[in-house]
Amino acid sequence: MMDIKQLKYFIEVANTKNLSHAARNLYVTQPTLSLAMKKLEEEFQVALFNQETNNYMLTQAGQYLYTKGSDLVQNFDEMMAEMDNMSRTHEHPLRVGLTILFVIQFMDEISHFIVHHKVDLSIVQDGSKQIQHLVAKGELDIGLVSFPNMYSETLVIDPLAKEKGYHVAVVMPKDHRLASRDSVTFEDLKNERFVTLNNHFVLGELLQKRSRDFKFTPNITLEHEDLQVLLYGVNQLDSICLLPHEYRQINDRDDVVWIDLDDKYASFDIGIATRRDQLRTDILNDFMTMIKQAH
Repeated sequence: MMDIKQLKYFIEVANTKNLSHAARNLYVTQPTLSLAMKKLEEEFQVALFNQETNNYMLTQAGQYLYTKGSDLVQNFDEMMAEMDNMSRTHEHPLRVGLTILFVIQFMDEISHFIVHHKVDLSIVQDGSKQIQHLVAKGELDIGLVSFPNMYSETLVIDPLAKEKGYHVAVVMPKDHRLASRDSVTFEDLKNERFVTLNNHFVLGELLQKRSRDFKFTPNITLEHEDLQVLLYGVNQLDSICLLPHEYRQINDRDDVVWIDLDDKYASFDIGIATRRDQLRTDILNDFMTMIKQAH
């Protein structure tokens, strides 16, 4: 999965239009930079540069990644600088668990929170089930999670507004036999191959539960925690995948389609998980208020 370092490499090549100059500016070798660009193009399955003599010119896809990626890198660098500045003052520790979808949705609010509070904020990214587990064990102070509450004796989950939840889509190759449908049911999916989130995630559990309800054993070709890997596997393994429909807004690929899942468990409310016996510090209450008021 693409990381910030790869994105910074790509932006420097785009700025200099020259691999040698970019490598010198980044203090890396030219072969290292060349390999990084090749891997990036392989991951996105699209050419990012048209190489003209020694000049690297952006393709249409490259220009799109450059525009979006530049903003992302700037936001990331600002957030890291803000966190570094805060570390130099007396800070209150706060351990937060978020899924990748919620990291993206709440990045601006979290950055703003860091600036305006003396907080030593550490973020753990994982699936909702695992985040609930870590909060219940006391390894996290708070988690933004999907319902249901897996540890109701230990955890309390304060629900957020309905519109802040997510809806399940079935992602499939654009030439799939069901690709023209407005919606599909689990009955339609009995004979399909699946790539799926692992059991750290509510959607990984959903596939197992509903397949039992519909009396079939899912044919799982790949189980993974990385949404990018799963999207890649949809086409490469000719499979389908259950993912939050909202994730399409940040990763809309041309080679797949997102079909609504018609099922009584196709929508998930989200909330803020804390332990029932937990002392609600001011910094914890302020963070919860920020999340509730977001969007």
